[in-house]
Amino acid sequence: MTTPALHRVPVALVVDDDAMMRLLIRQALERVGLACHEANDGAKALRKFGEVQPDIVLLDVMMPGMDGFEVCERLRQQDRAALVPVLMLTGLDDMDSINRAYEVGATDFVSKPINWGVLGHRVRYILRASQAFRDNAKHQASLESAQRIARLGSWEWNLARNETYWSAQTYHILGLDGQPLQPGCDQLLGSVHPEDREQARQALRDLLGNGQAFGRAVRIVQPDGAIRHVQLQAEGSFDADGTLQQVSGTIQDVTELKEAEARIRYLAYYDGVTGLPNRQFFVERLEHCLAQCRRHNRQLAAVSLDLDQFKRFNDTLGYTAGNELLISVAKRLADVVRREDTVARGDTDQLAAVARLDGDEFSLLITDLTHYHDAAKVARRLLDELRKPFRAAGREVFVSASIGLALYPLDGEDADSLIKNASAAMHFAKDQGRDNYQFYSRAMNATALEKLAMESQLRRALDRGELLLHYQPKLHMATGQIIGLEALIRWQHPELGLVPPSQFIPLAEETGLIIPIGDWILRNACTQNMTWQRGGLAPVHVAVNIASSHFRQGGLADSVEKALRDSGLEPRWLEVELTESMLMQSVDATLKTLFELKDMGVRLAIDDFGTGYSSLSYLKRFPLDTLKIDRSFVKDLPRDSEDAAIAKAIIAMAHSLKLSVVAEGVETAEQLAFLQQHGCDLVQGFLFSRPVIAQDIPALLAKRQLRAVSGAA
Repeated sequence: MTTPALHRVPVALVVDDDAMMRLLIRQALERVGLACHEANDGAKALRKFGEVQPDIVLLDVMMPGMDGFEVCERLRQQDRAALVPVLMLTGLDDMDSINRAYEVGATDFVSKPINWGVLGHRVRYILRASQAFRDNAKHQASLESAQRIARLGSWEWNLARNETYWSAQTYHILGLDGQPLQPGCDQLLGSVHPEDREQARQALRDLLGNGQAFGRAVRIVQPDGAIRHVQLQAEGSFDADGTLQQVSGTIQDVTELKEAEARIRYLAYYDGVTGLPNRQFFVERLEHCLAQCRRHNRQLAAVSLDLDQFKRFNDTLGYTAGNELLISVAKRLADVVRREDTVARGDTDQLAAVARLDGDEFSLLITDLTHYHDAAKVARRLLDELRKPFRAAGREVFVSASIGLALYPLDGEDADSLIKNASAAMHFAKDQGRDNYQFYSRAMNATALEKLAMESQLRRALDRGELLLHYQPKLHMATGQIIGLEALIRWQHPELGLVPPSQFIPLAEETGLIIPIGDWILRNACTQNMTWQRGGLAPVHVAVNIASSHFRQGGLADSVEKALRDSGLEPRWLEVELTESMLMQSVDATLKTLFELKDMGVRLAIDDFGTGYSSLSYLKRFPLDTLKIDRSFVKDLPRDSEDAAIAKAIIAMAHSLKLSVVAEGVETAEQLAFLQQHGCDLVQGFLFSRPVIAQDIPALLAKRQLRAVSGAA
């Protein structure tokens, strides 16, 4: 949709308590021709709005005192602010926060971290959309006659005068009777269900672009939350030169017709007992997903699940109890399976958890497999969940299941083959004693067993003393001296050799082993550091990375205190490294844990800084000592201008907060020179030393200086 060009420089009001964030936003907007005014809190923003009368407001959600939600709500109470777009900036991505933003009048929101290259263009787009809205809302004309009995409303948009008109029945269908709402395309599209909105927008864009008339069946959401099905029709009128002058359209409520169609479809495609998709639906959806897999070279798994000895249960307690059990099993399966693992849910366009093929046999579809282990994880979760007791016929009952898995393209390339082979694998699982899962491919079964064996071996690795720590030096940029070490875990497997953490840490997190492993790392890093000190070496900090689950489970402070007490290490020689995302998950609980650690005297660092979404207004509340620039921003220095700008900004920001900065992953002299030029405090990376075993550290600490930094200095 085209809109008249703005005749003056657009004005933006940037509201954020974070000075660095305001600076970055201002630079992004000024690059696309906007003039900017700033406010660092909600009260100033409300005063500033009256002074500058901006065309758009960019508003941070999380601010001390008056937060962004309240500021937006109070702005919307002002007549002159009613049509000014408000773009909310937030690190919160939960639906309640998003819903609240829209409820208080936000035009749109941007989640942090912000794509600075896109922000300016997005603001320009919002301004153009806002101008179009204002133009559409200025004038009204009367050209509509709707037939009430047909539930048919009409609407018209005069592009030459940019005037829009709705008939009374259009207001009624949208649930807007009696409301003083200026009609417009944006308002009409705004009533469309969010899941249908883009197709309606695209149809209108096609009409405006090439005159293509359209008809679309979409859902609308009325103000009271009621959902209605409507048929939208529109066509264009052209002048003698072929220029589109006017768009005329109708909106017809077809809810009753859609409900009748849905009932017919339900009877054809859904199981009458459990309400799950039936075999016909499952086969159709499987064929659809197979077509996508062929097009995009992806994998999927068809799963066949059969309850063990269900016939005996049915014969003993009766069919009513049997159906009650099937309903409970279906609900539990639907609760267990991740949404992204599934194929068909309640209607034709959504994904559902599970299908019932026949009797006590269920089928699932696991899509977008990265590895067949993903399918094995789902199968294990299903078996574990079904072992828990059920209630049926007023009593507690126990069931188990046999599961078969067939993979595309390994075990079949069409729906019939995959369903048949998954069923064959399920029967093989029954032959193996029930209550287990089997892959159709013997090779897959063998490898799945290997992974289970690896998990078992990892559980015993702690007791067997197979885990060890390597240490990578951190160097002071100004002196070239080693002033710290980062402890990095390795697994010395008796048969596989040295296993890197990328191969076993995900398994440890999946199985819950990461917490005892994290305690082991803390204990051994502290003990080793104390051993070096008692051997006469000058003290250095040893940093330990903390896994998110270890941090969330609530006992981290106790684990640190015990490691320090048992080793005798002074707390100031231990540094705990946490990630941005861990700190921002639950700010109040995070602050409590951080201050407990800080009260002990432990140093605190944020690892991989720049990859998360923390706000400076929160960051400055955390009792931190160090920021570590993520290696992804270091590897292309200094030739990548964006990485260079980010690295410089992080260093400047950290120093403004009186934090030291560590750059990790330094591998070249050019990277080192850039970081030194811009005031980075500490560096670590292969340019100086790879991670080494504990026995090699005394020699490095005895030298206390490595040539790479001293030479660059």
